[in-house]
Amino acid sequence: MPDFPVDTDALLSRAQRYCATAERCTADVQQLLSRLGATCEQTDAIIDKLQQQSYINDARYCRAFVHDKVAFQAWGRMKIIMGLRAKHLPDELINDAIGNIDTDTYNANIRKLLLSKRGQDRQKQLRFMLQRGYTYDDLQFVTQTLNS
Repeated sequence: MPDFPVDTDALLSRAQRYCATAERCTADVQQLLSRLGATCEQTDAIIDKLQQQSYINDARYCRAFVHDKVAFQAWGRMKIIMGLRAKHLPDELINDAIGNIDTDTYNANIRKLLLSKRGQDRQKQLRFMLQRGYTYDDLQFVTQTLNS
C-alpha cells in the first residue's frame, strides 16, 4: 500500500482497463482497488462510476460465471454456488443464474464424467462427482437415464 494519496482518476482508469479485459464482479474490483491503495470513499465512488458505465454488472457476471463453469469445466451446481458466494454476490442473482443452466449440457457433463470414471467402484465415482459440485439427486437422475 503506497504512503502517498492515489489519484482517483488514475484508479478509475486502471479499474476500467481491468474490467475491459474480462467479466468482473464488484468484489474483484474492490480487491484490485484495495491492493492499489484506494480509500473506502474512492473505492465506493469508482465502483459506482463503473456500474453506471456498465463495466461492472453483477447479474451479468453471475450468468457468465455459470455458463463458463458448466460449459468449460463441467462444474456442478453446488460448486458454482459456492464459487459465486465466495465473491459475496447476492443469493437472488446466484439463483437466477443457476436457474438458466442448460439442462442438456449439464446432464451431458454428468454422463461424460461418469463414463470417464466407469472402471472405478461406485463410492469413488460418487465422491468424485460430489467434489465436482453435483448433487446426489443429479447423479441419480442421470444414472437412471443411462441404465434405461
